[in-house]
Amino acid sequence: MMYYTAILFFLCILVGFALLKVKALWILPSLAPFFEIVAVLVIVIFAFALLYIGFKTLFSKNWR
Repeated sequence: MMYYTAILFFLCILVGFALLKVKALWILPSLAPFFEIVAVLVIVIFAFALLYIGFKTLFSKNWR
């Protein structure tokens, strides 16, 4: 179950990088700074979540 969570968090990080690429928003260009802030927050939060899962798995006794 933890592996699916890690994959989901990794995909969220990729979505954060995709949001960083949406700088030229043709619908509402004034929202571009908002998307940049959200993208950076998503990347940082889910990167720390992946680190937490990694350390939790590393220091548990039931991993191979």
